[in-house]
Amino acid sequence: MSLSSLYSSNVRRKKEELARLKKDRVKYVSDISSASQKITRLSSQIKNTKSLSTIKSKMNEVSREEKKKSDAEKKVADYDKKIAIKEKELCNEELKLQKEQEKENRNMENRRSSEINNINDEVECQRLKQIQLDNEIRKLKASKEKINILFIASNPDIIFTDEQGKLREQQKLSLDKEARDIEEAIQKSPDRDSISFVTKWATRTEDLFQYINEVNPTIIHFTGHGTEDGKLVFHDKNDNPKFVGIDAIIQMINAITDDLRLVVFSNCFSSKIAEKAVEHVEATIGMNTSVREDVATIFAAQLYSSIGFGYSLDKSFKQAMARLSIEGIERQDADIPELYVRSGIDANEIYLVKEKK
Repeated sequence: MSLSSLYSSNVRRKKEELARLKKDRVKYVSDISSASQKITRLSSQIKNTKSLSTIKSKMNEVSREEKKKSDAEKKVADYDKKIAIKEKELCNEELKLQKEQEKENRNMENRRSSEINNINDEVECQRLKQIQLDNEIRKLKASKEKINILFIASNPDIIFTDEQGKLREQQKLSLDKEARDIEEAIQKSPDRDSISFVTKWATRTEDLFQYINEVNPTIIHFTGHGTEDGKLVFHDKNDNPKFVGIDAIIQMINAITDDLRLVVFSNCFSSKIAEKAVEHVEATIGMNTSVREDVATIFAAQLYSSIGFGYSLDKSFKQAMARLSIEGIERQDADIPELYVRSGIDANEIYLVKEKK
């Protein structure tokens, strides 16, 4: 039996004992009242009689009633003492019960808090195990003998309206130069034989999954036009511009095989897509505003060169950003590329080819 149950039982017993004492006291209080009434009546009778024998008899009765009253008053006084003691005992037991209940409540809260902490620890342990498993999977992927880079280019003619309301044709992009510089950078890297660079031109939306399934890419590099509201521009069946929104791009990336590890959006205003796409791939790179062709080309060439030298994605991205500064690219243009990494993954641990020792 717990202390709380014991004290609760004591309180209940003390209350019962107190109730019995009060009930027994009532009997003697009733005796006092009865004796007092008789004494009053006998005294009245004595006053109203002249018979000495009757007076003597009544006086004897008065004496007996006064003795009964005195004995009853003593009993009532005795019960009052017992009741006072019992009430004090009851109060002490109630205080013990209250303190023990407060102690048990604190212990219960502590146990509950401890259980919650244990659950949180278990959740954190599972999370760390998942991260470790993801890292092991990533290392297994990195140990592959060859990675595939799929270069997807789209450069349709785009007509837009300028500030004066006149129709203007969007300037054609030199995407072939971007591809050439990337391929040259890869060929100069020591792990060039570990990298397959596949280019696809004038890409139509209907071609996307065909190319992806053929190449099974580790990296997809999108290049071409992008819009301020986060759309990529591809070709339709008639080689007219076809705008594809963020949700459709994310759905496409989510449907690609697990071998995909990095997506680079070289298009203008593509950081909006990259930021959302990183939930479905280890890392993404996007452009936070419009980007000049030379900036996109220099950045991409150095990024893949550093990857080809066996550096982590973090170091490769930093070298590509530094290359922009070295080439004299102004700060506002040099800060356009942005790297996004999925939660729980460190860019320092992402190696797309064999780790450089």
